[in-house]
Amino acid sequence: MKNTTSIILLLAMMFSPQTLFGAELPSDMVRIQAGCFMMGTSDSYLYEDDDDNAREKPAHKVCLDAFYMDKFEVTQRKWDAVMPANRSVFHKPEQPITHIDWREAKKYCQKIGRRLPTEAEWEYAARAGTQTRFPWGSEMDGDYLWYADNSSREPADVGKKKPNAWGLYDMVGGVWEWVEDWFSHRYYQSSPVKNPKGPDRQSYRVIRGNSWISEEKQVHVTARHKGLSDPTENYWVGVRCAMTP
Repeated sequence: MKNTTSIILLLAMMFSPQTLFGAELPSDMVRIQAGCFMMGTSDSYLYEDDDDNAREKPAHKVCLDAFYMDKFEVTQRKWDAVMPANRSVFHKPEQPITHIDWREAKKYCQKIGRRLPTEAEWEYAARAGTQTRFPWGSEMDGDYLWYADNSSREPADVGKKKPNAWGLYDMVGGVWEWVEDWFSHRYYQSSPVKNPKGPDRQSYRVIRGNSWISEEKQVHVTARHKGLSDPTENYWVGVRCAMTP
């Protein structure tokens, strides 16, 4: 028993956890451990329209395998290094890239050896173990996000607010973010429990996270909308990549 313990301690000293148990963790990503959570909501505070409420209901159990998630929304500096066009209104290197369509977001992630997160991965990472309206609790707290009440008429540089409990920044507020899934108002009613991938082909893809121009009543971790394919219609939509270990 002593010999076994000594070997484990020696290995732990020689290798990082990522090297010992899997691929090296990129410095700009966070490893999200496998687990289960309740996705969506059963609350009634969201929207006056029943059809709009349906898109975030019902709360349903989801279980996910481990994955990596970018700490920050993709900045214009990173985008410009690999992509040919930047249609952001404000051209500032540490602001998140905006005005991109889904195909561009997917292509960017692929070019750097990553992928778009699924919608379930996105919400699981954003919640960081919570089941409240916001990743930090039930009350609005401007220390964690940029939104209409505290933004300065343009997106802020990434990473200037507090991260969630898992070390991810700007998961709520900032800019909307593309995910992999097709959008359906009714998908949550039939979503599988294990690693859901979204519905079969629809007309739109899902965007998550709210933005710097969202009003307080619009902001919540379960907020989901359909993103149009035309890049001129996507306005303040950016991207955050994921990766399979």
